[in-house]
Amino acid sequence: MVGPAKGPRISEPIRTSLLLASPSSHRANILALQSTGRAHASPGPTVKSTWEASGTLLEACSCSVPCPCNFGQGPSGDSCHTVYAYRLKKARYADVSLDGLVFGGGEADKGVMGFLDARATAEQRPALEKLAMAVFGQGGASSGPRKFETLPIMATSDATKFKVMFGEHGGFDANILFGRDRKRPIVVENNTTWPVERFIKGKTTRFAYQDSLGNKLALDGVNANLGEFNLSELKPLKPASEGK
Repeated sequence: MVGPAKGPRISEPIRTSLLLASPSSHRANILALQSTGRAHASPGPTVKSTWEASGTLLEACSCSVPCPCNFGQGPSGDSCHTVYAYRLKKARYADVSLDGLVFGGGEADKGVMGFLDARATAEQRPALEKLAMAVFGQGGASSGPRKFETLPIMATSDATKFKVMFGEHGGFDANILFGRDRKRPIVVENNTTWPVERFIKGKTTRFAYQDSLGNKLALDGVNANLGEFNLSELKPLKPASEGK
């Protein structure tokens, strides 16, 4: 900006770059000021979830294939008893890493059991139990209180079969079911119960489970499921029965 003229020459106009600027330059100045204001604005708080978990769910139940419960219908028998394992690929509860561990459960007429991977350290064990309860609350498994045991857990899968074993309590073996082309597995998407978007369907070849509550399951040729999950406190995947 040019200052006022000196002496008596009061008739000389006062020149300012703002007044003489073109409309386009004026707009550019305003945008520059707005951009500067945004650059100095304080960022909002970062929200961090208490827990996160991704991996593979392996599950078998007492229903016949393909388990009507997965479609929002009643069980094929009097009830749907189930055994399941969550094999963690990447997971944490608070700041405790739980990568590579497994947890699971068994449910029948005598009650609900929970199982924790014996490989968990003393620091990881309480965090793994808390994560298990948080994931159980996402659907499929019972979400209420349960007794937990720590024991060796086997949860394996390949291109044709999958298996779960809870130490001496047993578990199941299942074959993957393939479609008409004999190459691709039969898949159910968007099931109404478990927190998995895409289930590969299977059928058990052995299902023998018992626990300290008195539950006993001895079933062959019943439904089994295998699928990937990706869950966190900030993006829950609730069962259809609970709505959005």
